[in-house]
Amino acid sequence: MKEIDYKLKQNTFFTQSAKSKFKFNIFMIVIVYFLLWLAGFFIGRLTANLVLTTLTTTLTLNNSLIFALEKFIICGIQILIFFIWVRNVEKRPIKTMGFQTFNPLKSYLLGFLLGFIVISTITVILTFLGKVEIESYNANFAPLLLGEIALGWIIQSASEEIAIRGWLIPMLGNRSTPVTAVVMTAIIFGILHLFSSGVTVLSFTNLVLSGIFFAQYAIYSNNIWGVCGLHFSWNLVLGNIYGLPVSGFSRLGETVFTLKQVGSIFFTGGDFGPEGSFITTVILLIGIGILTLMLLKKYSSK
Repeated sequence: MKEIDYKLKQNTFFTQSAKSKFKFNIFMIVIVYFLLWLAGFFIGRLTANLVLTTLTTTLTLNNSLIFALEKFIICGIQILIFFIWVRNVEKRPIKTMGFQTFNPLKSYLLGFLLGFIVISTITVILTFLGKVEIESYNANFAPLLLGEIALGWIIQSASEEIAIRGWLIPMLGNRSTPVTAVVMTAIIFGILHLFSSGVTVLSFTNLVLSGIFFAQYAIYSNNIWGVCGLHFSWNLVLGNIYGLPVSGFSRLGETVFTLKQVGSIFFTGGDFGPEGSFITTVILLIGIGILTLMLLKKYSSK
């Protein structure tokens, strides 16, 4: 394990962040993360409320556009704050936050495809088991609406990936070990969703597992473009294609399908959505197992 940790640290995913002038310990790094994240959230929330209040008094906005604008403003400001911190306090280029790759679009699309496959697999299994039923299909769903919604999810997913996988993991990994950084950030990822609707022990467990899965994918890819696409696809497909709750949130704008959850929370995830399902636990464990083997093969051969 020590040998793997050492080799992982030589990966540019970690060495790029070592250029940071910010040399505090693990505890202080986590504190700074939460301060930056919360500052971005509260400033973003205030800005979004002001902008949306102004716009809705003069214009008629549909729910999907309101959803997209709110995500765009709040999460966009969170991203901006992390960029300002890295550029002006740490004195290093923005690209060192996991943006280094020769083909970002390809990485993003591959991540998107993976997210689509994972969420669709979970949904198909739940449907086959009779735990999810198709309630309705929105024949009037317009491509423009999907574009509006997608814009919001693109920024929202990017904000979490930039903050956690792009900033926090490399910073912690350089002060401890990559494995420690992945475990710590997976727990933090779960904690950030504790105040969502319908949280259970199983949903929290799945959030931690998804944090590990996302981190492994980012480290294996050696950038965060792919995991940004994965996260975006995960949320868009689950919430606005299949019409199911995303991490406890159900007001997500227009949906292509509306699927109804039936049966026990153990399988459906209840108000939290399929991310709180035991089926998701199994799929994530399989994914983590596959990525672990891929990482071991990749770094054991060097």
